[in-house]
Amino acid sequence: MAGDDAEAGGATTGGGTDGTPAEGTPGARNRDYDWSDLAPAVREYDVGATVGDYSWVDYLEEYGDDDAADRVRQRRERARHELAAADAGRRETVEPPYPEWDELGADPPEPKWDAVEADPSGDLGFDPDEKGDVLATAARRASNFHDYFDEFTDPETTPVAKDEWMWEHFKREYYYVGDNDWTRPRDDDGEIVRFDPVEHLGFAPENVENWLSVKDDAADKMLDLEDERTVDIHEDIDEDAFFSTIEGKTTIANRYDLEKAVPMEKKRHFREVERYWVNKPYAFVVIFHSDRENEKKYYLVEPYRNPIEEDLQEFLTEKLRTAIKYASDDVAAAGDEAERRGVIERETRKLLERYDLYDGPVGREQSLVDKLLAAVGRGGPPVEPDDTHLDGIMARPEPAVLAEDPDALTQYQVETLLYVLQRNFIGYERIDGIKHDINVEDISCDGYDSPVFVYHTDYENLITNVYHGRESLDDFVVKLAQRSGKGISKRQPQVDATLRDGSRAQLTLGQEVSDHGTNYTIRQFKDVPFTPVDLINWQTFSLDEMAFLWLCIESHKSLVFAGGTASGKTTSLNAVSLFIPSNAKIVSIEDTREVELPQRNWIASVTRPSFGEDETGDIDEFDLLEAALRQRPDYIVMGEVRGEEGRTLFQVMSTGHTTYTTFHADNVGEVLKRFTTEPINVSKTLFTALDLVSVQSQTRVRGQKVRRNRSITEINRYDPENDEINVNDVFQWEPEDDSYRQTADSSTLEDIKFDRGWTQMELDRQLQERRVLLAYLIEQGLNEYAQVAATAQAYINDPETILTLVANGRLEDALEDLRGMESVLIDVDPDKEAMVPRPDPSESVLEEAEDILETAREEGGVLAEFEGESADSLATALTPDAADEDVVADTRGLDADDLEAAIEEVTDAEFAPGSERSDAERERTDPFAGDDLEPAIEPVSDADGFGAFEPAAGDGDRAEREEDAE
Repeated sequence: MAGDDAEAGGATTGGGTDGTPAEGTPGARNRDYDWSDLAPAVREYDVGATVGDYSWVDYLEEYGDDDAADRVRQRRERARHELAAADAGRRETVEPPYPEWDELGADPPEPKWDAVEADPSGDLGFDPDEKGDVLATAARRASNFHDYFDEFTDPETTPVAKDEWMWEHFKREYYYVGDNDWTRPRDDDGEIVRFDPVEHLGFAPENVENWLSVKDDAADKMLDLEDERTVDIHEDIDEDAFFSTIEGKTTIANRYDLEKAVPMEKKRHFREVERYWVNKPYAFVVIFHSDRENEKKYYLVEPYRNPIEEDLQEFLTEKLRTAIKYASDDVAAAGDEAERRGVIERETRKLLERYDLYDGPVGREQSLVDKLLAAVGRGGPPVEPDDTHLDGIMARPEPAVLAEDPDALTQYQVETLLYVLQRNFIGYERIDGIKHDINVEDISCDGYDSPVFVYHTDYENLITNVYHGRESLDDFVVKLAQRSGKGISKRQPQVDATLRDGSRAQLTLGQEVSDHGTNYTIRQFKDVPFTPVDLINWQTFSLDEMAFLWLCIESHKSLVFAGGTASGKTTSLNAVSLFIPSNAKIVSIEDTREVELPQRNWIASVTRPSFGEDETGDIDEFDLLEAALRQRPDYIVMGEVRGEEGRTLFQVMSTGHTTYTTFHADNVGEVLKRFTTEPINVSKTLFTALDLVSVQSQTRVRGQKVRRNRSITEINRYDPENDEINVNDVFQWEPEDDSYRQTADSSTLEDIKFDRGWTQMELDRQLQERRVLLAYLIEQGLNEYAQVAATAQAYINDPETILTLVANGRLEDALEDLRGMESVLIDVDPDKEAMVPRPDPSESVLEEAEDILETAREEGGVLAEFEGESADSLATALTPDAADEDVVADTRGLDADDLEAAIEEVTDAEFAPGSERSDAERERTDPFAGDDLEPAIEPVSDADGFGAFEPAAGDGDRAEREEDAE
């Protein structure tokens, strides 16, 4: 029985009648899981026990009684014979060997283990009758384990780090075959290739600590070598983003050029502080701090050129001089910068093609117009977008550049040469990148073999990595003078010049007047001036001071900005010029262009020296001032008063012309002394024509160099008894806590109140409205030049509309329309505006602005009455003299007789002179009415050194107004 039952079990576990394993048995092969990996006990003994081959008969032979296995084999042979006979048609004569079978060919039943002596439960760990449930549970666990293991060894989520990356991660990436089936590799004979860590490591795993120690020492040496030979960059710099253009291409100047720019001996103690582009993608600036020297350095980084590229540049330079000289078009000499760059590029391409140096694309990407022409079949073929790198840029360093093909240039080399050639022919040669840096205020070279120095807005005086050779320095200074229309030579070795971009230059040639040789100093001109909001954010002025100046300037009060060199006088003058009404005519007088005004009705006059040794043809400030009086200006702006022209300026003030200028003096007493003594020698009675003096200085606050307005002082009346001029400090700066306070009541405001016919309440409201407007611009971050200029000018033209926009938070949306004022030129290049280093407000400034706005929104505040209102039209804000809209009568419902009767009710008497209607029409005037009245003054005598001029429209001086008032 044991043999019969065991035979049945053998048929079940070992397989079907054809010897194949039956499904669902321990001997069956699972197609999804390699159970051999989960049977370490089977792999441990080499007995041929494999899945699908090891049957219950084999088990009985190994673990059962001696005869059980033989009996099962015999019964199996007889059963196979009987089944074969049944298949041959003798089914009815053959007794089934097992009564339990329902029919021949059916699967045998489960074995009855209680009929045999062997019990596999102890070896299996479970009852064989429960194998189906056990296998299902094991399959689920295996599936879960497979998913977990797949996630655990995922290379995307596991970093290659200590205690993170294990052997299984390594095996998945470098050992197993396939993506997710974990199949082990096999050799040509089909045998499994077992994993050997030594083969991959190169040493036994138990020696890993020793090897790591050795490699750690080597890594330290490599880090030391890297630190010694590479630049210590700032940790916050994302170099991939920094050295990529908007299109995602690699910039021409990149990290390699930075490494070449810094000498090897300096890399160990140089630490990067800041990095920014000045002419992307060709030039950028790095601010380094030298730990050894404890000072900061300014490094200009441009594309590096090897010696062969330098020689080629010199060769092309000589050829270009001849090619440009004989160019057919005049644009090479008279065109603007973009056209001249085009000539350089075109002629360079011709030279490259002539000498067979390069046959690839030369130049930048096609413009939009070129692309459109190419798209419609006109012009050249469209340029297909290339990859993210220029051809040749990845071949650096230079040995690789020269090794591949020294007879041909790569696209990167051509782009580099084009940049250098255009920089030298059109730009400012070695300092061209510095000239593009909006953070640099001054550029200077002190003599032969001297480096270039810069004055940086944030870091003050810095030494650079830019040097001129002796001969190249002389040539450069001569070129600057010639480009400015000046001549410089050993006979006339010093020249003051104005460069094409408006920058001022002082040039000295040779060693005749300078022991160190040729030198130059360039004071940078900013294309986009700073604004009153910038001055408040810098805390150069307080918010109250700026509102005070706004009202004074709008009310035609003359002002002098005094201070030392680089104290910010001209910057402040340019900023407050935004408060000059757009309907006023302005004439500026300068020897070097510094003033930049947004008003269109502005005549910018500049002095001119004589062409010969005598003064024939010389046009100085006096000549320009005399001409200005005949141009009927409302405001006169003189760049700087240095000498006798100051006396002329005060005589102009006394005729009622509002005047603004700058002056070198450290305090108000020094201003009075220098103006009223030689060589200017303005009489003290004439000096009272001036209304205000703003004294600025460059000082330090908490160790940082800053600019502060030390005081705003009013010039009152002259005291003949004591022979002195009375002054009144309205605002003063307190150095102790870096704050401003109003020290006295303003007599200037009293004059304005009297001239305008305002009450004290109306005067306070006018000041408060300007404070609120400035506070709103600060609080909203509206500090760009176009935003501030448009807001100020629109408010002057139509205060209610602008206050309505502010009260309802819609000013920013209307700024684009406000920029459309025809009387103000607010056309700023967005790229240049983006480069202006405008300051953010400090916490104290921002808190003050928020408090002002909160008060203005309270009941009875400036903005409260405008909340919820709508500004239907910006027409009145866009022009100071906006015409009234045509009145269209609504005649619906009226017949002809009714309309005629209505017209007859309006009599001409109502509009006769002296009538109430006529008087009311005359009262509808501008609050500035009367400013253009002729002043009641006596003509100035020739004894004061001033000729007889036409009296100009404007206010009289304060003494005469007081006499009229009395």
